[in-house]
Parts: sequence; structure tokens; C-alpha cells
Amino acid sequence: MDGNLTTDGGVNSNPLYCRHCGSQFLDVKKAQRVENEMSQSHLQRLNDASSTEVSSSFWQVNDMWDFDNFGQSRPVGVSASADPNVTPETVYVVCADCEKGPVGVRWRAGEPYYVSHSLIVYEPKEGAPANGALPTGMSEDFIRQLMVQREAQGGGEAEEAPVVVVEEEAAVAPSERKEGEEQEEQPKDEEDTEAPKKN
Repeated sequence: MDGNLTTDGGVNSNPLYCRHCGSQFLDVKKAQRVENEMSQSHLQRLNDASSTEVSSSFWQVNDMWDFDNFGQSRPVGVSASADPNVTPETVYVVCADCEKGPVGVRWRAGEPYYVSHSLIVYEPKEGAPANGALPTGMSEDFIRQLMVQREAQGGGEAEEAPVVVVEEEAAVAPSERKEGEEQEEQPKDEEDTEAPKKN
């Protein structure tokens, strides 16, 4: 691993990005550089179909909340792997945006996550949004307006809901139509239904 990627204390000096979509996995100074041959051999087997060579250099992330973009697989399951190190709690780290991976592994619950140096990149992909950036065409003012509109709609749901129901059921249940329509239609229904009885 390039020494420029770590600080003097051995933590990452650059953000970690998904090599497929460019989404940011981890911000600076969130992971410790470690050597982990167990994770290396396991991830290498998973990447045998590609030409990627997984090195023994990993980024150790002690807390899942340190990730900016974090996807986690379901537990691998011992029966699904020939690796004796796999436990019922073993999960893989994947990109939450494009779901590509795995790029790392966590062997047991409560233990650190190990993200492979070989399976991520350190420069943002061209066209990928900056971490925390809003999508193109959106601004903070636009988001605030959407929030205000949503709150207003939420406050009026109780009044609007009956209107929608009445419109949808009007053809089936005329008695639920507007008052003006009920007065005209109900007598007709009564006459139609009573006429056969008198005859």
C-alpha cells in the first residue's frame, strides 16, 4: 500500500470510494491500516473470476457508523462457504449505491470490518456526486420547499381522503354522493323498486 494513503498514525489520509460507481465508502481518518491474511485469502477466492489480485492490506473500520456509504450482505452461513473461518455471523461489505462487492468482510458480530485496499479506489470517479452533495438540479431551498409541501399535505390528509373515497365509490354507492345528487337519485331508486311491488 502506498504510504501516501496513510497518516503517520496509520489511518487513512484519503477517502475510500467504490471503484464501480464512485460512491464514497469512508471519509478520511476513519480506518486503520492493517495486514489481514485471513480476509485476503477469503476475498481472493470470491474474486477468482476477475483479474483482481487481493493484497493483504486492509482498512480496519471498528464502527459501522463510521461508513458514509455502507451495504452489508446477509450472514454468509457456514454451509455456504468452504472457509473454516466463516461463522454464522460473517457478512460482506458492499456498495450501498450500486450493490457491487464484496469489498470487505466482518467475521463476527461486534468485531471490526475489514475493507480491502485492492477492491476500492482513492480518487472520486468522474461524474460521481461529492459526498453529501445533492443531486444535480436540486438545491437546499428546493428541498426545504418540498418538506414544507409534504408537511402541508400531511396536515390535509384527513380532509382530502374522504373526497377521494367518495369519487371512487360514487358509481357503486350513489348514496355516498354529494347531498344535491342524493336528493335527486334516491326518490328514483325508491320508485323503481316499489313499482313492481304494487303491480
